[in-house]
Amino acid sequence: MPTVKLGEVTIAYDVVGDPDAEPIVLICGCGQPAVAWHVGIVSDLVAAGYQVVTFDNRGVAPSSSPPAPYTVDDLVGDTLSLLDHLGIGAARFVGHSMGGWVAEALAIRHPTRVRAAAFLGSCNVATAWEKAITTVERDLARLDYDLPPLFYATETLRYLPNRELQDDAIVDSWLAMIGEQPPWPNPGRLGQYEACLRWSEDLVRTQAWSSIRVPCLVLAFEHDVDSPPARAREAAAVIPGARFEVLPEMSHLAPFTHAAAVASVLVGFFATSRVTER
Repeated sequence: MPTVKLGEVTIAYDVVGDPDAEPIVLICGCGQPAVAWHVGIVSDLVAAGYQVVTFDNRGVAPSSSPPAPYTVDDLVGDTLSLLDHLGIGAARFVGHSMGGWVAEALAIRHPTRVRAAAFLGSCNVATAWEKAITTVERDLARLDYDLPPLFYATETLRYLPNRELQDDAIVDSWLAMIGEQPPWPNPGRLGQYEACLRWSEDLVRTQAWSSIRVPCLVLAFEHDVDSPPARAREAAAVIPGARFEVLPEMSHLAPFTHAAAVASVLVGFFATSRVTER
């Protein structure tokens, strides 16, 4: 992956597809490596005729990890600086989880750079659960101590639907896949968790939803504990003209566990937003 120095941070990025096609920018969630988008989302968007830009947020290698704390505004600035480097004036954005907050902020504060935005498992007033678990993650990162890999693996099990948690084969295969991953190091881990907690605790930001004027999709997943469908529906109702959809039998990691289904919704939404622009 090529890298570019953007102020205090170095960003690793990738561009796939026809260079003359309309760009879609995929923005990662907390701790997510950009390569995860290539499980299926990238190829399906390229097949639909788009150029796709992926990148690792500050705090996740191979991008650099400047000293914590980070903010969503920092991530917005990194995203815009990368687009400037690539010569992209305006694009369509897809943000998952924390990346959805970045896309949300772009739609509110930089609408001329946003042709359309899709918020995946992200657009909602934070639940008590989300704030509590993010506080725990932030506090563990502050300790700067690596717990056994199995701890981090089991922590991610909350992203699986309950029925899958009762299936030993699914749980065993998940832990085998995740359990051997090295711990996510500081300062990137602390930086991103602090950004997440600040955003989750900020209710003022939700007052700006009604000011959004670009086409938006709020995509929720039936079993998502971080962004429950009911909360996402409430947010979508405030965004003028927003499309809301719930994908059944999926949870927070649906863009990667059910990439084809998520990509199908994105392709349909962006096709509709093209018509709206005209």
